[in-house]
Amino acid sequence: MDILSTKTESLPDQRPKFSQLQRWGYLALLMAVSSGTAWWVLSRGSLWKTPTIAAITPVAVKTEIATRKPVAADRTLTGTVESAETVTLTSRVIGQIQKLTVHEGDVVQAGQRIAEIDVRDIQAQQQQANAAIPQAQSAVSIAQSALLTAQAQKSQAQARVQEAQAQLTEAKAELADAQLHQKRMAMLRRKGAVSQSRLDEANTRLSVIQARISQSQASLTQSRTTVKQAQATVGQAQAQIRQAQAQVEQAQAEVKQTQANLDYGTVTAPFSGVITHKYTEVGAMAGPGESIVKIERSGHLRLSVDVPESLVGQIRRGQSVPVQIDALNRQVSGRISQIIPAADPRSRNFTVKVALKATQDLLPGMFGRLRLRSTLSQDRGSRQGLMIPENALVKQFGVTGVFKVVDQQAQFQPITTGQVQGERVEVFSGLEKGDVVILQPLPSLKERTPVNIS
Repeated sequence: MDILSTKTESLPDQRPKFSQLQRWGYLALLMAVSSGTAWWVLSRGSLWKTPTIAAITPVAVKTEIATRKPVAADRTLTGTVESAETVTLTSRVIGQIQKLTVHEGDVVQAGQRIAEIDVRDIQAQQQQANAAIPQAQSAVSIAQSALLTAQAQKSQAQARVQEAQAQLTEAKAELADAQLHQKRMAMLRRKGAVSQSRLDEANTRLSVIQARISQSQASLTQSRTTVKQAQATVGQAQAQIRQAQAQVEQAQAEVKQTQANLDYGTVTAPFSGVITHKYTEVGAMAGPGESIVKIERSGHLRLSVDVPESLVGQIRRGQSVPVQIDALNRQVSGRISQIIPAADPRSRNFTVKVALKATQDLLPGMFGRLRLRSTLSQDRGSRQGLMIPENALVKQFGVTGVFKVVDQQAQFQPITTGQVQGERVEVFSGLEKGDVVILQPLPSLKERTPVNIS
């Protein structure tokens, strides 16, 4: 054993002796001192680095207090979705259906051929009508020729009347001279101043002139009769022309009618839509008015609903209304497009048509519910609800809520809304009576922004 080891072994243990309780006390004291030191350092550091905070100018806002007001109860009316335009295509001619190119559910375009009907009988009628036109036109030509002949005869008869009238006038003038000459000759003969032969000549001349007058009068009468006959012939010829022209027009009308009937042999779609019903098949006989198919216009749907007379005064054309479609489990927007002005005398209901916004899955025949609000004066089931202006609503991260004023600061509050009544909306949860909400909050308004109520 060396000297060092010998000394070490001989030295007594000089370390202090601590109990278990003393050790725990020293440990607690050490932790307290460490925590105090850390707090002093951090507090000193924060004092060194504290920035200067600028004052924020409050935003001027308009507000309103949430209050409880009467809320009218909604009325739900049921109806059926139907096409706004439905047409049943019918036959307009008699014939066998040769082609029927569509089936129920087919989508057709405007002008598309739907069916063809046998029109051979109509084609035969058209040929007969076409053949009758030249015959009628020939009759017109013959009647026109007869008219020209009658008019010529009338002109000739009128000329003879004028000639006979002139001859009669001339003869009457000569008669007066002959009568005067005969009287003078007779007086001279009685005095013996002239011979008997001179008197006889005067008498003969007078007789000849009188005969000419009688002949001229007879010729004038006959010529006038001829004029009347010619006038009657002209009238007959004109009547024959009118009759022949009427036959031409009738034949032309028959041609047009048969052509129209030929066109009716082809049935086309009046508008784009869907075939919802087929009433007949190829080979069946079709007659005027018999149904072939039913077509409904695509994309133009409406809800037909019966409205009680107690509520009809509260609706108007153009009014927007929500419609619940049970089959789709959602609402579609609607607009009242028509109010039938006559009520059913038995039910006292008015039929109302609601135009619906077209969607691909909305189909005719679906069941729809129209939500209609009654006025507070008529609604005995009105209740009290917490109401705020609708223009107080905002969305924050997709959540509907309002900014309410708390300690002169804007605080966003999510809410659950109910009915919209006029310009106010009902609040189910999120607000209490007396809460102050900000109206028309600016997009720049943030949480905890100081506000000044104007």
